Amino acid sequence: MSPDTKRPLPMLALIALATASFMSITIEMMPSGLMHLMAPELQVQHSDIGNLVSVFALTVVLTSTPLVLLLSRIPKRTLLVVVLTIFSIGTVFTALAPNYALVAVSRVVTGVAHGVFWATVTAYTATIVRPEQVMKAVSITGGGGSLAFVLGVPISTSLGQWLGWRAAFIAVAAGCLVVVLILLMVLPKGRSGEPTVTTGAIDTEAVANALQGPQHSLRMVTLVCILTAIVMCGQYSFYSYNAPYLLQEVAITEAQLPVAQFGYGIASALAATATGMLFTSRPKSGWYFTAVLMLAGGAVLTIFPGMQPVALTGFVLWGAGMGFMPVLLQARLLAAASARQRDLAAALYNTGFNIGIASGSYLGGLLLTSFGMRAPGTAFMALLVLAIVLSIVIDWRQRKSAAAAV
Repeated sequence: MSPDTKRPLPMLALIALATASFMSITIEMMPSGLMHLMAPELQVQHSDIGNLVSVFALTVVLTSTPLVLLLSRIPKRTLLVVVLTIFSIGTVFTALAPNYALVAVSRVVTGVAHGVFWATVTAYTATIVRPEQVMKAVSITGGGGSLAFVLGVPISTSLGQWLGWRAAFIAVAAGCLVVVLILLMVLPKGRSGEPTVTTGAIDTEAVANALQGPQHSLRMVTLVCILTAIVMCGQYSFYSYNAPYLLQEVAITEAQLPVAQFGYGIASALAATATGMLFTSRPKSGWYFTAVLMLAGGAVLTIFPGMQPVALTGFVLWGAGMGFMPVLLQARLLAAASARQRDLAAALYNTGFNIGIASGSYLGGLLLTSFGMRAPGTAFMALLVLAIVLSIVIDWRQRKSAAAAV
């Protein structure tokens, strides 16, 4: 047995990357939790604050792939440190911006950094672990993003209610700089700042059999990215406006808002942590379970807002589903991409993910303004159903291709 086959997971490095993911998602989603505070001071509507999420995500869509190609020769360790530093600077700009227009500009700056970060971190994670460890490693690093819903968004909401929304952004910027120092200390150093370990394609028998299709197909990568865009469009058409919906339709108090968000986030983080254990050998069936769980939770919240305990239970179930979903989507992506395709596949996935965020937040804002608070929830349900139908079509095409190849 070679030394590499005995090598354990590099937990310190993975936890550091998870912490960086935490900061990234926290910064992205802070306007959702602080919407009710930002809108009055900036003299705009809730939908305008929701559009800050769209601006952020649209920036990622337009810049992540060309920037990843342009910066491909820069060691990924160095790149991650630099983009998180830019995250911190952009977040300070948000806190200091005197008007809505300059807040939007600051979101463009942080969006550029976010796009490069997420197009880099998944591929980087795959280089520092053995092939059979990839799903577990991605579960850990991706779990940091889910943890942002547990701690990042609720704590930033609480800070905003206590000190003001600008102070909340400054506090997160300071935390981001701390994470930069952590990355510098714990990420492995090798030649040119990259890990010396190399990995092949993700071809573990369990994942290969579970997905039942060609493992190195750019076409399948593209289809997974389209599926991702639809799921995220549904997710953010509703979640971007969770604060005003919970306050107005479910009728919780401002003091209860962070508690409800903690409930959503705890369910999300527990699910993300358990994904590798529950679904390593069956990512496809895990995806369908997760999609139905998200759909059921969102439907309960949308249909029964007047029944507060029932509605909040639906909110928590939705959070659990969202905890599973990104890890399962990334597992399908990495299984579909060869080692040489990983950087491109990660960039395409990141683009699809953020097209979903941008279009979802914008769609939810339009529906909210035109049809009222419950309209985003209806869009969420419709898009989840569409995603399930598309996934069935993708699986059918995979089985057909596999049969033709025999």
